[in-house]
Amino acid sequence: MATTFRARKGRFTATWDTGEVAVVLHLLRLTRDFVAPEREATGDPFLDLVAGLGGTADPQEPSDPALRRLLPPAHRTDSEQAAEFRRLTEHTLRSRKAANLATAITALAEALPEDGDHEPDEPVQLALDADQARALTMALTDIRLILGERLGMTTEEDSERLHEEFARSLEGEGEMDAATVQQMAYYDFLTWVQESLTGAMLG
Repeated sequence: MATTFRARKGRFTATWDTGEVAVVLHLLRLTRDFVAPEREATGDPFLDLVAGLGGTADPQEPSDPALRRLLPPAHRTDSEQAAEFRRLTEHTLRSRKAANLATAITALAEALPEDGDHEPDEPVQLALDADQARALTMALTDIRLILGERLGMTTEEDSERLHEEFARSLEGEGEMDAATVQQMAYYDFLTWVQESLTGAMLG
């Protein structure tokens, strides 16, 4: 079972089960693929910058509500300004998020046994440097935004209602479906991890 993060000699350490690492890695990879820019990076910083200056004459907001949560419009009342800002910035923002998620993925993957032969409850040690810790906290925010949108958790009242239903389901009294129960469990675990890591970084 995961322990809270602690600051030790310039690193942020915690002990997780390999199964917990695998679940978070899976969510990180799904999120990276979800937010990655549609155009592939060329490897040339200048060409990538030029490509990021827009490739569509009439850029639209993402149709997926979860992606709109991650890439919100810069102007809610002026659609023309919002479209222009999106044209100029969306590729770069997606690239930064994807790179940040990749850093978090690498940090967690390094903790798993190299031979891949391990039991889900086998403990492993996480030791993140400052950049990896920052990347993971930001990546967890992105995952939680997506999960929150998928769960319909848009207000404080929504959150309270869902958590009450989740608690009843864990006691065998609720009617929450299995997929939603799993998403709620992920959401709460990621929230706890983020709070733990942020606390260690601020402490």
